[in-house]
Amino acid sequence: MLVTAFAAVPGSSPHGAALLAIAAAVRGDVDLVTVKTELLSHVERIGDARMFRVPVGEAGALEQRVTFDRAVARQLEAEPYDVVHVRGPFEGAIAADRKHAFGFQLVYEMATFPDEALGAEVERRWSEAHAKSIEHADLVLVPTEAARRAVLESVPAERVVVLPPGIDVGSFDWRPASHESVPRLLYLGSFTADRDLATVLGALRRVVQTRPVRALVAGETDRHRREQMRAMVDAFQLGGVVEVRGEPPPRTLPKIIAGADLCLAPASEAPRFQSLGDLPQPLLEYLACHRPVIAAGVPGVSDALRDEQDGLLYPPGDEGALADAILEMLRDESLRDRTTESGYRRVRELFSSGARRRRIAEIYERLAPGSQDADPWDESFEDGETGALQVASISSLVTPDTGDRDHAVHEEIGADSEEPTTHNALVITDSQSAIELDTSEVLVVKTQPGEEITRDIPAHLDTDPGLLPIDTIAPEATRRTTDTDPG
Repeated sequence: MLVTAFAAVPGSSPHGAALLAIAAAVRGDVDLVTVKTELLSHVERIGDARMFRVPVGEAGALEQRVTFDRAVARQLEAEPYDVVHVRGPFEGAIAADRKHAFGFQLVYEMATFPDEALGAEVERRWSEAHAKSIEHADLVLVPTEAARRAVLESVPAERVVVLPPGIDVGSFDWRPASHESVPRLLYLGSFTADRDLATVLGALRRVVQTRPVRALVAGETDRHRREQMRAMVDAFQLGGVVEVRGEPPPRTLPKIIAGADLCLAPASEAPRFQSLGDLPQPLLEYLACHRPVIAAGVPGVSDALRDEQDGLLYPPGDEGALADAILEMLRDESLRDRTTESGYRRVRELFSSGARRRRIAEIYERLAPGSQDADPWDESFEDGETGALQVASISSLVTPDTGDRDHAVHEEIGADSEEPTTHNALVITDSQSAIELDTSEVLVVKTQPGEEITRDIPAHLDTDPGLLPIDTIAPEATRRTTDTDPG
C-alpha cells in the first residue's frame, strides 16, 4: 500500500503521528511519501515501511504542493499498489484519475485543508479535489462525528468511517514543570488564517491590562508565515509579551507543553469548521500532558472537550470571551485542577495512539477481508532454526591482526576464479552474540575474476573488539552459533 501526506515525517504536525500509526498498524508492504527537509534523508526505513521524501524547495506553498503532487503521480505509476491511502484531497484527485487503470482501492482521509489567506482560487481548487476524492474513494475517513454528518450528504454511510486522531499518551504524560512567577500561555500549531491567531492576540492585549503573562506561539514551518505573525505581534504592541518560534523537534513537544501554565486551541468562524468540525492534535497533546486548556467551541472540539469539565470553550472569534476565559482559568486553581484531571483521563480513554492503531487495523480488514488476519507467533519469526546461520559461500576471508579501528581490509580475491564470487564477513560486537546479529552487520561483496576490493570497517562499529577470525566454510554449509562460540 501507498500512504501520502504533504508534511515532514517525523515532525510535530499531526501527519507525523498519523503516518507512523498507519505503518505500525497495517499488516502489509507499506510505502510512505512525505516531504523532505534538510535534516531528513531522501529514503528511510521506518519499521517495516519504506519512507520516500520529496524535496519541495523553498518556493511558496502552492509551488511546493505542485512539486509534491508530481512526485506522488510518479510513485503511483512506478509501482503496483493494492491500496492507496491519501491524507489530502490533491493527492486524492491524482489517485482518483489513476484508480481505474491501475486497479487499486482508494482511501481518502480528510486531514488537510486550505489556508483561507491564500484566497478564493485555492479554496475552489481544494473543494474540487475534495469532491473528486470523496466520489472515487472506497472509504472516506473523517476525524469527528461532525465531519461524518457532513460527508453523509454525498457519500453512502457504509463508505464513511470515523477515525479520530491518536497520540502517544505515554510520551506526553508529564506533570507541571513551570516555576515562573509570570503565567506562561502556549499555542502550538500552524499560523494559517483558520487558526485565528488575531483573536488570540486581541485577547492577550486585554489580559495584560489586568495581569502580566507571557505567551509562546510556535509550530509553523513556513518562514513567511512566521514573519507575518511577528509583524502582527508588533501591531498589537505585544512584542514584550509574545514570542514567535518555528516548528520544534517532535521529541521536545512534551517538555514544551509541560512548561506552560495554560494552553490554547483557537479556531476561526470559518464555514468549514461549522460544517466539517475541527479536532486539532495539539489540543489532545495538551490534555495528555495534564495542562489546562481553553479552546474554540467549534463542532468536533466541543464533542471532545466538554465545557467546564475538561477545559473551557469560547465562541470562535470572540476575543473578549477568550480573555475572560484566560483570566478565569489563571485565577481559579480548583478549576484548573478539576479540568486538567478530567481532560487527562478523557484523552487516555478515547484518543490514545493504541486506540487509533486498533481502529486502523479494523478499517483495513474491512477493506480487504483477511489481509490483517494472521498468527503473530508464526509471522514474527524468520523461517528456520533459531541460532543457525546460513553462509552461501566463503572462498577467502581476510582478518587483519591489528587493534587499529581505522584500518581497511584490502586483498585481491577471486583471481583464480572464472565466475563472480560472493564473500561474507561477519562483524560481531562485544555486546551481542551471533544469534542477535542483524543484516546490517553482515558485509556481502561480489567481485569479478581478478577484481581488487577494499572495504572499510563501518563507522558505527568503531567500538567493537575487532573482526573475529572465521574458518573457510564450504559453500551452502551451515554453522550453528551460540553465545559462547559466535564464530
